[in-house]
Amino acid sequence: MPSLKAGNLDTVQLAIIAALEREIQPLVRNWQRTQVVHDGRSFTCYRHEELLVLAGGIGCEAAKRAARAMVARHRPRMLVSAGFAGALILSLKVGSVIVPNVIVDGATGAEYRCNLGEGVLGGGILVSAGQVAGSASKTELVKRFHALAVDMEAAGVAEVAREEQIGFRCVKAISDESDFPMPPVNRFIDGQGTFETARFARWLALRPAIWPSAIALARNSNRAAQALCDWLREKIASGLQPATVIKLAAPELLEVKN
Repeated sequence: MPSLKAGNLDTVQLAIIAALEREIQPLVRNWQRTQVVHDGRSFTCYRHEELLVLAGGIGCEAAKRAARAMVARHRPRMLVSAGFAGALILSLKVGSVIVPNVIVDGATGAEYRCNLGEGVLGGGILVSAGQVAGSASKTELVKRFHALAVDMEAAGVAEVAREEQIGFRCVKAISDESDFPMPPVNRFIDGQGTFETARFARWLALRPAIWPSAIALARNSNRAAQALCDWLREKIASGLQPATVIKLAAPELLEVKN
């Protein structure tokens, strides 16, 4: 497997940051697999010409690490946060693809606003939460942020794009609808943002009551991955344009300052 070590800069046009490999597998199936080493960590990514795709792990901190590795080693023209999201409104169904222009960090309330450019359709609010959202927490997120959907990584990638003053886009495919009975998966995500699949499988094997929701989630995730990768393939081919990111502090912090 080719490897790019620290100190070598190999610029690319586009770097896509996902959380899990299954989110982007339909896109990268025949791409070159390579390794990027940065800050003592090794990342597996996929390359096709001047496009890179990296599954960096679950959560904002994992997404930041992955995005910073891409910037340090490749200095892309644009970072794209791509992956699954949970619907917060009834009209979003499994496989729906959204292109939000406002990303809210659920932990801090900070907003990342994206100028999508003339003639580019998109819009709505995505909130990046600290854990996988179930139906109860989704209701609370709607009340707090008036968002359309929830993920766990987009705010992290947006922050790196803003820091580095490079382009940004966010695209998410719905993998679980607003009323979906999410299995308790948060306990199987470790501190590095890795989902402990084997441990979850052992736990699930002893709880047949949860099998239907786990099977539905796997099926829905496959549909979402295909829809996401179809969107990316089409838009990359037609020339995906970067957005400029600006950051606004949480409204309550602005009120205190004023």
